[in-house]
Amino acid sequence: MSKIKKVAVIGTGVIGVGWTIRLLAHNIKVLAYDKNLIQRNILIQEIKRAVPFVKKLFNKKNINLNNLKFFSSLESTVKDADLIQECAPENYKLKTQLISQISNYCKPEVLISSSSSGLLPSRIFSKCKNSKRGIIAHPFNPVYLLPLVEIVPGKKTSSKSLNAANKFYKSISMNPITLKKELPGYLSDRLQEALWREALHIINEGYASTEDLDRAIEDGPGLRYSLMGTFFNFSFGRRKSWNETYA
Repeated sequence: MSKIKKVAVIGTGVIGVGWTIRLLAHNIKVLAYDKNLIQRNILIQEIKRAVPFVKKLFNKKNINLNNLKFFSSLESTVKDADLIQECAPENYKLKTQLISQISNYCKPEVLISSSSSGLLPSRIFSKCKNSKRGIIAHPFNPVYLLPLVEIVPGKKTSSKSLNAANKFYKSISMNPITLKKELPGYLSDRLQEALWREALHIINEGYASTEDLDRAIEDGPGLRYSLMGTFFNFSFGRRKSWNETYA
């Protein structure tokens, strides 16, 4: 796969806008597609609103809006793209049909990346031409600020595609993590869902209020989580206890 200089962003809702801003901040040419032409003005407004934060975050003097082109034709959007970032709503039928269309219009080896937040790539790319190039790249909102992206392979995804995706997302200041195989909900959302289920159980049993539970995370482990993940946090605590006990 050649160097990625032009990215087609398919869908300019919240996630599509976020991708567009991050890409522009890294001097990538963005080919944005949306059937709703009103979205063009909304996209420009959101870019201008975010520019001061993005310039500071990525130490940029300027964001070149001339690198953005807006299309209402899917074929025109993707035909010359070096990567396609699909950002349609979470619906198997919709995404499967859309990616099938994209694969008919784009270059045969171009990486097609879905921004799905939980759907299985093997189903989404089941009608895709050359499905070896299909991956999930699940970002976190706001995409232009948060660095995590979960890369999820389908059953037919090639190692070449995974390596290319990993390299590209690092080049736009993201921290990719690659799942070993596809899993509904991926990693981060499953961990968040587990916490959410336990929080609901605590409320239903009358142990605490929603405000208390939010504070229990915000003022305690939440601050640690920004520096240390669950496994590192527990192993660090155990090492400290061992040293204090047996020093």
